[in-house]
Amino acid sequence: MPLTDILSREKDLQKNAYQHEILVKGDDFGTCKAKVLQFFERYELVRYSQIDVAQDVSLSAGDPDFADRLQKAIVRNRGILQELIAELQREGVDTLHDLSVLPQGYKTKMLHVITHILDGFFGIDTYFYNLEEDSHWVSDVLSKKIHAHSSKYWLLTIDAKV
Repeated sequence: MPLTDILSREKDLQKNAYQHEILVKGDDFGTCKAKVLQFFERYELVRYSQIDVAQDVSLSAGDPDFADRLQKAIVRNRGILQELIAELQREGVDTLHDLSVLPQGYKTKMLHVITHILDGFFGIDTYFYNLEEDSHWVSDVLSKKIHAHSSKYWLLTIDAKV
């Protein structure tokens, strides 16, 4: 599957609608929603024409379903990362040495997407994003903060269109 351009990844994925789970800190849903919308307004790597924050399925960390949903979102990110790595391996990239001789093109674009996930850059491939740590995962330190101050953390579900 040839990539068109790293900033036009939606063409490669052949869809224009995306759903993301965003972990954010705030006193209430409204505050968190404003922080998430501000993030997307200022973020330059992904531009959506429409973003809806689904209040009915967003959860505060005090909700009994929060921990399970957060864990499933992180697992989904790991799955996305593994799929991208497997795609790169199908293209013949198996060792670190292989990276040093990659010609610019499809394989380097795949590597670029993988690196963005590992570096904590939000992209349309992202399912879960931790806005507090700019990460696709949750550190042990933040996990402890969430447990200690559950009313201050939210998992917001967004539906977005390119």
